[in-house]
Amino acid sequence: MRAAPLLFALTSLASAEAWADVQLGAGVGAGGQGDASYSALEARLDAEAFGARLGLGARAVWLDGELRPDWQEARDAIRILRLFEISGELGADLALAAGGLTPAQLELDDVLDPSLAGGALAWQLADVWVMRGAAAIDPAVDEAAIEVSAARRWQADDARLELGAGGIGEPGFGYAAIAFADATIDRGTLRFTGNAELRAGTGSVGAAFGALHRLERTAIYDRSQRGVGGAFSVGMASPSGWLRVGLRARPGLGELLTVAAGAPANRWLQAGAWIAATDNAAAGAAELRVAWTRRWASAIELARMYDTDDMMMMPAPAWSATAWFAATY
Repeated sequence: MRAAPLLFALTSLASAEAWADVQLGAGVGAGGQGDASYSALEARLDAEAFGARLGLGARAVWLDGELRPDWQEARDAIRILRLFEISGELGADLALAAGGLTPAQLELDDVLDPSLAGGALAWQLADVWVMRGAAAIDPAVDEAAIEVSAARRWQADDARLELGAGGIGEPGFGYAAIAFADATIDRGTLRFTGNAELRAGTGSVGAAFGALHRLERTAIYDRSQRGVGGAFSVGMASPSGWLRVGLRARPGLGELLTVAAGAPANRWLQAGAWIAATDNAAAGAAELRVAWTRRWASAIELARMYDTDDMMMMPAPAWSATAWFAATY
C-alpha cells in the first residue's frame, strides 16, 4: 500500500492557497465480508475553487488480518482519483471520475470493486444545440468506450426535452449508433425525469461499464455482439428523497434492472440504497449515515456482493456488513 506518497500529496494540496474550500477526512471501518472479518482505513481530500472540484481518496483493506493487494501495479493509482470536475464560462463542463464511484453521467456504477475511469464534455453550441463527448476506460482489461453525440433542446419554465443521436466506438471491439431522449418535468417541489435510448451495431451494444461490470466483463468481452439494444429509466426527486428505476436490454447478456433510492442529507441523517439484477445475478447495498457533529460521523453499510478476485473460479455471492467512524477537517 503506497500510503506515504498519498498522505504527502493530500497534505500538499490542502496547504495550497489556490483552493478556497478544502476538507481532509479519515475513516476506520470494521465488520464482516462473507466468511472473513473486514477492517479498513480510508483517507480522503475534497477541494473546490474557481469552478473546479477535486476529490482524492484511498482505502486499505484487511480480510482476516491480511492486507488485500489493491496497490500492486501502476494502473491501480487510478483508484486515488475519486472526482475531478471543472466548468468554464464558455458553457463547457468537464468531469472525470474513478475509484469509489457514485452514479454519474456515464455508466460508471462499478459498484462491486470500482476500478474505472471516465469523463464527459458538454459544449453548448447555441441556445438549443448541445455537443457531447464521453469516454470510459477499464484499465484492468484495456477496454474503452468513446461516445460522441449531438442533441436538440426544447425548454420551458417547468420542463425540458432533449432529442439526440451519435456514435459509440469500442476500439478493437465494435461500433454502434445511438439515439436518445431525455425529459425533465417540474411540478412544485417534485421533479420527474425520464430517459430512453436505442443502440444498434457491434461490440457490447450498451453492455460495457454497467452496474455489474466487474462481474460480467469476462462475458462482455468474450466476443463482439451484433444487434439492437435499448434502455429506459424513470425517476422522481423531492426535498424528502429520490427514486430511480432503469431497465437495459443487451444483446447476448439479457436484461439488467437497476433501482436506486435515497434520502438527502439533513442535519443528522442520510440514507441510500441500490440494487442491480439480471437473470443470473443480483448485487446491492444500503447505507445509513449519522452526523453526530459537524466533524464526526458514523455509518452502517450492508451489501450483497461477489468475490471476483479469483478469475479461475465462478464468483460466489457474499454478504458484507460494516460500521464506519469518520472525521472531517
